Amino acid sequence: MPQATTPYQLLLSEFQVGSHRIRNRIAHVATVTNFGQQNRATDRLINYLRARARGGAGIVITEGMSVHPTSIPSPSIIAIFADENVDGLKRMAEAVETEGARLLGQLWHVGRQQLWNPVAHPVGVSERFDAYSWTVPHVMTQDEIAAIIESFVKSAKRLKDCGFSGAELHGAHGYLITQFLSPWSNNREDDYGGDLEGRLRFLAEIVDGIRAVCGNDFLLGVKLPSDEGVQGGIDPNEAARIAGAIASWKKVDYIAFNPGNFSLSLENHVPNMNFSPGPFLDLLPSLKKAADQTPVMAIGRIVSLAHAEEVLASGRADLIGLSRMLVSDAAAVNKAARGRESDIRPCIFCNVCWGEIHAGKPIACIHNPELGTSGEAREAPVKSTRARRVAVVGTGVAGLEAAWRAAERGAKVVLFGRSTDLGGSAALDARLPGRGDLAKTIAFQVDKVRANGVELRLGREASIEAIKSVVPDAVVLATGATMQPPPLEEGVSESIDLRSLARVLLADESRRSGTIVIFDQDHGAATYAAVELAAARYERVVLLTPRTHLGRGIPYVDVIGVYRRLYGLGVDIRTAATPVAWLGERLVYSNPFSGKRETIEEVSTFAYATPRRAADELAAPLRQAGLSVRLVGDCLAPRTLLAAIHEGAQVVNLL
Repeated sequence: MPQATTPYQLLLSEFQVGSHRIRNRIAHVATVTNFGQQNRATDRLINYLRARARGGAGIVITEGMSVHPTSIPSPSIIAIFADENVDGLKRMAEAVETEGARLLGQLWHVGRQQLWNPVAHPVGVSERFDAYSWTVPHVMTQDEIAAIIESFVKSAKRLKDCGFSGAELHGAHGYLITQFLSPWSNNREDDYGGDLEGRLRFLAEIVDGIRAVCGNDFLLGVKLPSDEGVQGGIDPNEAARIAGAIASWKKVDYIAFNPGNFSLSLENHVPNMNFSPGPFLDLLPSLKKAADQTPVMAIGRIVSLAHAEEVLASGRADLIGLSRMLVSDAAAVNKAARGRESDIRPCIFCNVCWGEIHAGKPIACIHNPELGTSGEAREAPVKSTRARRVAVVGTGVAGLEAAWRAAERGAKVVLFGRSTDLGGSAALDARLPGRGDLAKTIAFQVDKVRANGVELRLGREASIEAIKSVVPDAVVLATGATMQPPPLEEGVSESIDLRSLARVLLADESRRSGTIVIFDQDHGAATYAAVELAAARYERVVLLTPRTHLGRGIPYVDVIGVYRRLYGLGVDIRTAATPVAWLGERLVYSNPFSGKRETIEEVSTFAYATPRRAADELAAPLRQAGLSVRLVGDCLAPRTLLAAIHEGAQVVNLL
């Protein structure tokens, strides 16, 4: 696959894993999609897996699949043990293996640990409760342990019989295998607890059983925590001891490492854009040394294929596990191999994908509206058969997406923008602390706009006459939304919306005296990044929200980091608090549940992030002028980056 000119000589080279020669060193790692239904595989799930194989990954690992009736956290998770899934598993294998990738099924038992709701019969190694859901499990007897070991073995045999090249045992993130391995979770006093040998016994018996029934040509990997992130749990030293023991068995073909569990270290296994690139890669050298000759897979915010190549060149890993990057663009590997890296839709590690999953919805990606469809891995657009002229008004992410998508389909597109800068509110967001990766989204869209010949008319308001002069067959309005001051009893005039304040603070880095009070009715990541910026400029920051907690608009996994950063900066967080009066240097707020009022003194600035009003004023006069008008993004209804970009992409189908 790689051409002689590719800069990724290691990444795109063939590599031996067990008895299999893999076409490159890239694995699409297990990623929950919620595409399954009634615990069965669906066409959408199979399309998703096929697209990652067709897009160039050497190994494709399924999302975790349940091996036993005590491990069904959701109807979307595939139950390997169910006989009715044999056909679906066979179709999975055929879809991936015929594309040249090796398909591995991830064997999964959640144990006590619950992402959605407790299973009917949660089981555990000990009485320790799940750190996320506080589920207290039934402590397994040795007979029950033996039954679950057998279910792992039978599930692996089923995968082999259905055409899978192998399996990965999920022993990370605090699930059942981790619960046996971890001294934090395992306080058993029988053969499955105590010293390292006892804690390893559960996994050892699973591995022995799988090798006995599947043979040595069946690819077998294990995913382990590099650092559990809890006091008394698996730390890097213990992880090295575990890896060394597993390697000594000579029965496992690779070991993948990924930190965190379902405690407050959960954010570590899907590090977002607030983390530095590859934040846990420095843990790998000692782990790789312990693993001896067993190949090691690196996972966790590897931000580009160039970054992946550097990891391999450094000797820290032998394989690269990618998830979110390949969710954003299934064909990323092929595009890089063919010298088309600029066409790769960039992952910005916003964790929207994880947020959708956590909410129990199908996985979604801001950059990939086609996720899970049959045409997802298509590398060239389907051209329109009609010559169309399209006017797009607004240069935020919704407008940019609509403009380049329409032009790519063959339309003549004119893009109007009041500002000479492109990106709208997202461009401001990208300048805030920890939000820099957003610039990649805008840069990709702008490159596409220019490459597809979109005419730019920037730096002036788009008048009705100017839009009509294009003689458009359709007009796309992407004019965004504006924040509205909160309804106070007194003192509205001197407040400022948080976006405007952020622009001021970015332009002037001087320290301000007094207290800034920020009212949060947005609960989005950009709001909390702006609060971080304010904490660097003001003596004191007080954050008010009428909710009982922060971060309703962002994934739970990211909320952990929000609290960690804001408390670390000394931000005074007050929940169940609604401002009612802004009286010079005094701000009065009330508890929306009790009505009790409190006062904050020495307030120098009052800022707000409130529900926005759609800026759709052009829609009616354009329609009165006889033009076909479509609204997208915040202009239609103020919502999220996901909605804005998807609507910008999908409106093309309606033009």
